[in-house]
Amino acid sequence: MYINYWKNIFNYNNSSKFSHFLMNMLINIVILFIIILSGFIVPYEWENTVVNIYYFVLFIMILPTISMIVRVFKNKKTI
Repeated sequence: MYINYWKNIFNYNNSSKFSHFLMNMLINIVILFIIILSGFIVPYEWENTVVNIYYFVLFIMILPTISMIVRVFKNKKTI
């Protein structure tokens, strides 16, 4: 399901379930939490790099999230 979330990054035409949206958001939060936790493991000199990676991943996750929100609203509209 999470792979399809990324495959449909620019798909605004289909519809999606709200439960899929919640599951994908939970996976996103876990991934971001793992990146944050890695900041405690890496040496002090790498902390800025970890923060930059965190912001980059967060920014990239916005695109499929927006398309998923649009698909969920389309699904609610058709019901």
